[in-house]
Amino acid sequence: MAAKRKTAAKRTVQKAAKKIADPSRWKFGITFPIVLILILFAAAFVYGGYLESGTEEDEPPQVVSNFIKKDADLAVHYIDVGQGDSSLIVYKDKSILIDAGERDSGSTVVEYLQSLGIEKLDYVIATHPHSDHIGGLPDVINSFEIGTVIAPRISDEMTPTTKTYERFLTALSGKGLRLTAANAGDTYSIADPDIESDNTEFEILAPVKNDYDDLNNWSVVLKLVHGGTSFIFTGDAEQSAENDILDSGADVSADVLKVGHHGSSTSTSKAFLKAVSPSIAVIQCGTDNSYGHPHAETIEKLDSSNVKIYRNDYDGTVIIYSDGKDIRAVTEKGDAKQNVDN
Repeated sequence: MAAKRKTAAKRTVQKAAKKIADPSRWKFGITFPIVLILILFAAAFVYGGYLESGTEEDEPPQVVSNFIKKDADLAVHYIDVGQGDSSLIVYKDKSILIDAGERDSGSTVVEYLQSLGIEKLDYVIATHPHSDHIGGLPDVINSFEIGTVIAPRISDEMTPTTKTYERFLTALSGKGLRLTAANAGDTYSIADPDIESDNTEFEILAPVKNDYDDLNNWSVVLKLVHGGTSFIFTGDAEQSAENDILDSGADVSADVLKVGHHGSSTSTSKAFLKAVSPSIAVIQCGTDNSYGHPHAETIEKLDSSNVKIYRNDYDGTVIIYSDGKDIRAVTEKGDAKQNVDN
């Protein structure tokens, strides 16, 4: 798979370089030195695996690069789909996709997965039936071999009748797929069977209850564990759902928190943040979105807890690598901005 990815990367750079080097494509005023810089940047972007940064502010980029190439065997991709969610977990030959953004983001997610050489998704998790989470899933379902599809078992009175949800169900039916209910406490191993000590798995933490009156709180929340590192994915779960998770006694401590509901003030309560105690937070939101996400209150809570913030609107796609002991992050555009006024 690594060879496939490298080959795909080379093709991407070659194609980009060819486009830029073609004088007929130059815009008026672009000089050769600028074109050369663009080519070199494109090469560094694809071959180097985005702009690199470690968990330490002063960590040399080469250290991060060596960690990714030599040590890391798990990658979590927080794909930039604008104002929506889409996360991809890749561990050896296993791939898990959580959501796929709005309908018009479906092709973006498909192309991203294909660029990584992915042909099968072992698990697809639809956190909850809002368009900015499941809108793009039909394209994904129709484009790849799909294993298990996990989604919340929503009460009849809350089951949506939207075209978005209908398209999702139609795509499943067309591939002969059935939904597996997300039950809190269920665990799914993706461990390497040849490594006895491999503990890589994800656990469903929510939904805890079955009487929520807001679809956001039906969100599938899961915790991914790899060695001594861990990641929490929260969908759009709001504070009442967070409280139910805490009351359930589930271990929510994690190194990385995918911040709930795009950084809305209705999620990421102080109690939940304290229990998770992450070193890194990732906010999936679109540039200049109409909701004002992420809200200033959420940024303030994360800052006051000394959490490193990455955002799709500032950083583009964010990838966090783990070797089971340490984690390192790389971003499409560079380090996240901190202390932002919203």
